[in-house]
Amino acid sequence: MKSLLFAMLVGLMMVGCGEEAKKEAVQEEAKDDPSVPLLIPCEACGGDVAKKTEECLKCGHPTPDSVVAYKEAQELARIRAELERERREEERRLAAIKAEEERKQEAQREELRVLNTSAAFAKLGDRFTISDLGLEMLWVKHGAFMMGSPKSEAKRDEDEIQHQVTLTKGFYLGKYEVTQAQWERVMGNNPSKFKGADSPVEQVSWNDAVEFCKKLTEMEKKAGRVPQGMSYQLPTEAQWEYACRAGTSTMYSWGDLISSKNASYNRDFDDGTTPVGKYPANPWGFHDMHGNVWEWCSDGYGDYPSGSVTNPIGPASGSTRVVRGGSWYYDGTFMRSAKRNFYTPHYLINSIGFRVGFQSSK
Repeated sequence: MKSLLFAMLVGLMMVGCGEEAKKEAVQEEAKDDPSVPLLIPCEACGGDVAKKTEECLKCGHPTPDSVVAYKEAQELARIRAELERERREEERRLAAIKAEEERKQEAQREELRVLNTSAAFAKLGDRFTISDLGLEMLWVKHGAFMMGSPKSEAKRDEDEIQHQVTLTKGFYLGKYEVTQAQWERVMGNNPSKFKGADSPVEQVSWNDAVEFCKKLTEMEKKAGRVPQGMSYQLPTEAQWEYACRAGTSTMYSWGDLISSKNASYNRDFDDGTTPVGKYPANPWGFHDMHGNVWEWCSDGYGDYPSGSVTNPIGPASGSTRVVRGGSWYYDGTFMRSAKRNFYTPHYLINSIGFRVGFQSSK
């Protein structure tokens, strides 16, 4: 029995000696290892101990133990850093997969929207009428034109810098200005000064016109007549001038001279507006693009670009909105296709109305 106990004791001593030998070997290796600093924390007291000494001068703890503890801590930190790196890489990989999937889904939605819109346009044709309102809409095909006026044009303003505009999408636009009867059917009131069911609604602000388009869209959606992704909205300034010019480059859509046979303008203050459609249409079938009432556009007012642009929508911010076309009260120079004017969104007067567009909501 005694011999067995002695043998076990000797074995334990050999194991202990083996562990100590390993620690000493680690310390010996660390002496020349530049990754292990000359001073390391003592495992026992935490004070600095030289890695080449036998024991801590402060507490007497064996230095090999501290070297091993330091190396183990460094290895643990390395493993943690590697795990963190792998975690971040996995997060980036998953984020990239999610972003690509979202991109594909958005592309599919856009493709479906385009298909739906194209099908809707094909079904509506070159023109359609909102039956409840008698509001006629004409199709305007995509294309390019010179927006603004040449320097040679009489009475031009400095804000009419001529530049090429490309519209890549077609759109519908009201054949006439919105009438008082149509406004009253949608909004339930008639703010106009010069009353007449077939005369253009006036004394409406930009905010009012936007609200009309919103309510009209809601009404037509309930009736099932608004395709997915479409809405009624004010035309952009570029769309308005494109439709106003109707392929022409002269001061007016009919030429460079104007008379009382062409449009409602330069009338006495008490005369006011005239019923829509009283004057001849332009080459694309739109009436009163010149005169009768100024027409609100969706754009904020700002300087034109000096170069060519595609699908411009005006400045992103600003305190005013564009009106185009002149009115019954102004003289003929204000009726020019390139003429611009602007007011604050809440401004209203008896010489400002609008016409609606119908197009993609994006």
